[in-house]
Amino acid sequence: MLIRPFPSVRVVLALTVVATFSPRAPRAQTLYERAQAALRRDQVDSAWDLVRRAADAEPNRADVQFLFGNIACTKAGRAGFLSAYGLARKCKAGLARAVELAPDSLPYLEGLASFLAQAPGLVGGDKDSAMRLAERVRARDEVRGAFLLAGLWWSGNAASKARSDSVVAAVADGHPDDQLVQLRAAEWWARTLRPERALAVYERLAARQPTDGVARFFLGRQLVVMKREPRRAQEHLRFAAEADVPAPDTAGKRPTFTPGAPWWRLGQSYEQLGMADSARLCFEQALRVNPQLDVAKQSLDSLSRRGDR
Repeated sequence: MLIRPFPSVRVVLALTVVATFSPRAPRAQTLYERAQAALRRDQVDSAWDLVRRAADAEPNRADVQFLFGNIACTKAGRAGFLSAYGLARKCKAGLARAVELAPDSLPYLEGLASFLAQAPGLVGGDKDSAMRLAERVRARDEVRGAFLLAGLWWSGNAASKARSDSVVAAVADGHPDDQLVQLRAAEWWARTLRPERALAVYERLAARQPTDGVARFFLGRQLVVMKREPRRAQEHLRFAAEADVPAPDTAGKRPTFTPGAPWWRLGQSYEQLGMADSARLCFEQALRVNPQLDVAKQSLDSLSRRGDR
């Protein structure tokens, strides 16, 4: 932003009068905020340009450095080998700097640990260091640390995978009334290809509180994924689509789902029943709720292509 030096007294007074009697002008977004917004729009190149400028301007802001690392990782995932190499090292540098500046931040510790566990050694990956960071997370938050460690152990051999399962089961058993813990445990079983175990957790949550739109969404979604009882799945998904579900807070204590997702999954249930017209209406409604829901666009396009044959 260009700032004119030494404005005259008359100009200052005029501006004071305008500020006093006119509506306050909207605050200009910072480079950091603009980078965040660009990333949300999936404009990764623009986000990268903005966050590099933000990181240069504010090298001691942990949130800026963490965003720098995250956007570098995103770009690395889409780049060719040579470009990805340099971007991955920038990713590590940004995440490590964020942890250095805010050593007790759980999201920053989790982000760096995940990078170190997944990246090859050529660009700074180090699973032992990732484990140590995960233990630091667990010392501050038992649940978050347990799930982080489980994810790291899962990449190992059969004994390591069994260790992952045991830590997830233990933390779920230790917090039977915590919806977030139970949902995370169910997601673990679903991701690691134990759908029956995931379904059992979702069934318990929905039975415990039938007015819980989040629990009913995940139950309906699981039934659709398993291609089981589409009519029953529809009951839960319709309820979730119409429920007043709060957005998650910054600590993630109110789990929720992507806007439009219940309508998309409802459309999939109609596809399973061979009801293409009803499926199309649901996919269209999902996009009215959330125009950025790409999976609904893909489902609608796929349905249209099949109808043209």
